Formats: sequence, C-alpha cells, structure tokens
Amino acid sequence: MKTIWTSLKRHQTLFVFISVLFLFGLITGILFYLQQEASTKENMVLSLTNLFQNNVFPLKNIFYHFLLLFFILFSLFCIIGLPLLVLYIFFEGISIGFILPLFFSIYKINAIGIFSLYFVFIKFFYLFYLFFFFVKACLFLKNYFLSIKKKNYHFLRHFKNLVILLIFILLNDCFVYFVSNRILTLLLG
Repeated sequence: MKTIWTSLKRHQTLFVFISVLFLFGLITGILFYLQQEASTKENMVLSLTNLFQNNVFPLKNIFYHFLLLFFILFSLFCIIGLPLLVLYIFFEGISIGFILPLFFSIYKINAIGIFSLYFVFIKFFYLFYLFFFFVKACLFLKNYFLSIKKKNYHFLRHFKNLVILLIFILLNDCFVYFVSNRILTLLLG
C-alpha cells in the first residue's frame, strides 16, 4: 500500500491529467444520454430493466479488455499506444457517464446505491489498474526514448511492469466475471 501511495504522489500530475480526462468523458457520457430522444431512452430503460438477473459483465469483455490493452501495450513501441490509451480511458468515462443517468431512469431513488454497488464490483479496480497502466506507459515511453539514445535496454524493466499490470487487469476481469457477477445478481437480482 505504501508503494501505491508513493507512486500516486510521485506521478501526481499524470494522475491528475488522466482523472480530468476521465471526468470530461463522464460529463460527455451524461450529456450524450440527455441528448437522446425520449423513445430511445424508453427503449434503453426497457431493455435494461432485468440487468441484474444475468451476468452484468459478460465473458467476452475479458477478451476485449485483454486484446485491446495487449494491442496498446505493443503499439507503445511506435508511440501510437499512448494516444490510444488516452482515448480508451476517455471512452470508459463516456460509458460510465452514459450509464449513470440510465440507472437513475430505471431505479429512481435507489440508483445511487445500485450504481455504487455496480461501480465498486465491476469498474473500480479496472479503472484503478487502467490509470496505473497509463502512468507506467508514460514512464515506459520516456525510458524507451532514453534507451534508444543511450543504446541500452533499461526500458525493458518498465515494459515488464506494463505486462504485470496487464496480467493484474486480466485477473481482475476474471474475478469480476466469476465472483462479482454472482454477488451483484444475488444482491440486486
């Protein structure tokens, strides 16, 4: 825990940048939902009324997350990985921002508690690891360019950290699918 706190303090500007970007995505998602026509909103509400009867986090999401982050990881070598990661975190903010008013449309006053449970069990650790993935990707690129300049392989340590984070994200997704899904369906189903 002390290591995480130290990392948060040391890379505070990167965390603030990605948090603000995520917040803009969140606001964009809310505004996007509010711009929908009334009939579209009604159709979405009707299609999600039994949301917690089945798995909220399908198995295919594990593969999507892994493939996307794996692609981003290796595209860091040609620099496009970082902008892709920034866009991906922004789109995660949009999706959560879109879901938030949708929950209020479905669950009314209970939406705060239900969304909080959904966020903690499904999204919180994923976003936590994703934010760290962004910071480690920035450090990797910095060291990658220095290593090219100095003709050494010091960037591999940072690449190893990214691979470890990718494994943690995959393990988190597996935990969400096998454990958190069941807890949410038990509590809210």
